[in-house]
Amino acid sequence: MNDLIEFLTQFHKNAPPFISENEDGSYSLVGSSDIVNGCQFNYGELGKYKLTAKNHSKTLLALMNFIVLLDGMSETDELSFEDKEVIEYLKFEFNNVLNQYFGKDVYYSHDVAMKVLRDNPQLVNEALYNITKDKEQIKQIDYQAIVDGLEGTQFEDPYINIAYEIAKDFNLRPYDVIQKWTTSELIVTFAKLANDRSLDSFLNWKYSQKDAPKRKAPRKQAFYFEEIGDDEDG
Repeated sequence: MNDLIEFLTQFHKNAPPFISENEDGSYSLVGSSDIVNGCQFNYGELGKYKLTAKNHSKTLLALMNFIVLLDGMSETDELSFEDKEVIEYLKFEFNNVLNQYFGKDVYYSHDVAMKVLRDNPQLVNEALYNITKDKEQIKQIDYQAIVDGLEGTQFEDPYINIAYEIAKDFNLRPYDVIQKWTTSELIVTFAKLANDRSLDSFLNWKYSQKDAPKRKAPRKQAFYFEEIGDDEDG
């Protein structure tokens, strides 16, 4: 359990990208886009799996909850690797991450847990980013809390939405994109589409008729690309 927790306490370089929101309303893909691929990881008897629009958000929320739990236990000096009951409790809690990733109930295995994290370091980076970007302490997070906070508006999974947008642009079956594309493939493709649209909009604005009333200049670029820096790589 020690090495699993250590893996969850640092940003990982050379990980596939995830989306982060900038203060000016633009977005960045943080990671290394050249590592994006559609491969599935082999988990032995459990089969082959990867992060897709189908399981990414649920796995991310479960992992964020686990990290918040670790932080809370650490602050109250309850995090002891010598206490067998604590270790069993942590295994039980992390099992929810595995259940969400595999989409079914599985028994906790340390080797499988570490392989899931090492296969998907962008998930750890995204969880840490989401937790640390806010000054207020994040408490237990779940879908219903998100829905309740939207005052009746329907919560839509961003990765599902991105999959639908890509399917529409490329005339693909939405379910195939949701089921078969990795979320890294999704966001890199979507970022390219969004940047092309932003540039087209800007150029249309820039070269519109001279006397035509002009709205506020649109962005030239919607997504930017960043890498995990040395100062973040603990």
